[in-house]
Amino acid sequence: MPNITSLGIGSGLDLEGIVTAFIDAEAIPTEIRLQEKEERLNVELSGIGSFKSALSTFNTTLEKLAKDDAFNQQTIAVSTEDVSVTTNGFASNGEFSIEVQQLAQGSRLKSAAFASSADTVGSGTLTLTAGANTFDVAIDAADDLSAIRDKINAQSENFGVTANIINSDAGSYLVYSSTVTGLANNLTVTTSDASLDNISTNNTTEQTASDAIIVVDGNTITKETNEFKNVIEDVTITAKKVNTGAPATLSIAQDEENAKELINEFVDGFNALMDNITGLGAPKLGRLAFDPNIRQVKQKLTDVVINSVTGLTGSLDSLSKIGIDLNKEGKLEVSSFSDSSLPSGSDRLDAALKDNLDQVGEIFASTDGIATQMTSFIDTYIDSSGVLTSRETSLNEQISNIGQEWTELEERLRSYEETLRKRFTALDATLAGYNATAEYVKSSLSNITGNSDD
Repeated sequence: MPNITSLGIGSGLDLEGIVTAFIDAEAIPTEIRLQEKEERLNVELSGIGSFKSALSTFNTTLEKLAKDDAFNQQTIAVSTEDVSVTTNGFASNGEFSIEVQQLAQGSRLKSAAFASSADTVGSGTLTLTAGANTFDVAIDAADDLSAIRDKINAQSENFGVTANIINSDAGSYLVYSSTVTGLANNLTVTTSDASLDNISTNNTTEQTASDAIIVVDGNTITKETNEFKNVIEDVTITAKKVNTGAPATLSIAQDEENAKELINEFVDGFNALMDNITGLGAPKLGRLAFDPNIRQVKQKLTDVVINSVTGLTGSLDSLSKIGIDLNKEGKLEVSSFSDSSLPSGSDRLDAALKDNLDQVGEIFASTDGIATQMTSFIDTYIDSSGVLTSRETSLNEQISNIGQEWTELEERLRSYEETLRKRFTALDATLAGYNATAEYVKSSLSNITGNSDD
């Protein structure tokens, strides 16, 4: 039997081509199916990613609008730096005169003179008190002024006293400075041990504690600290510098511009999301054409912007009432249309921001407000257990499984090819044997014929 090194050598048939044709017939339909499936899943996954990203971007805007104080922002203008002013967003508009007649300050005490900071004093307990604040410090006989200073500063119950040592031509002094302000909060240092008198009862007062005094529109107010809360309701004034005779002027107004920027951001964000949804759901080219989640989100968000907000007591309870309407393309716009009975959208919005800013805020941020509803709804799609997140997980798993299907196909084809080669190798050998026999018979007959001719 001849030595067969390639299919068909023995038989003379194109068995290699036949094996390849069998393998292609087995492989090509499955390969096409897997390629189409992988492409379809990747397109859908890409579409879901874009959809989820668009919702997340819009949700970031909604979260700002859903805050209780989103629209309760105020502009504050102070004519000088003698005072600083903040509001909680609910202060009434107005202009006020603020004169700082006196700043609050803490007290400062100085001990008797010592030769140096290395001098010891005695032993016992120092009690430091300012108003209702007090703490004790145990002094040992070996403690010098530096050690006493460190013990005072390190005491865990210290309410705001700082001890320092001043070395002057006249001697060394232990100086106590208290941050507790107010006339009733002068610092005192007392002791039950006479050996500590030179750093307690013999102290001299370098500075007395005092109250802060301001005059607001002719009304005098006294406080223990430089901070004045609710002297003007919902306003905090902090005195910085005495300005007697040259009062600062404070102006408070609602920040209508901030509110308008928030509304414009909402309108732009909504419209951008609708554009994204329209593109993704386009019947021919959309990556999520005819997708039910696309339809559900679009319908829900559209319903929210056209419906009234429930639970509001003011006259403004919908976007339409503040001049924002849905146009025929399904996008929000500040309407320019007006007639004798209905002002334009721009006029309605300006009036709402000027006269009813709190109601505008409620349209978005109340319990059933537009931003509140939308944020809650969108979260069901994009949070960790949301609809789109679950779809992403499922699609990634399916794509991963396709890789396994490719591996299984390769293994199956390898096994199939091996089986075919075994069968065709046997066939080739058999045919080679038949061919050899035929050649022998042919040769024998030829010889017989030749002899007969002789």
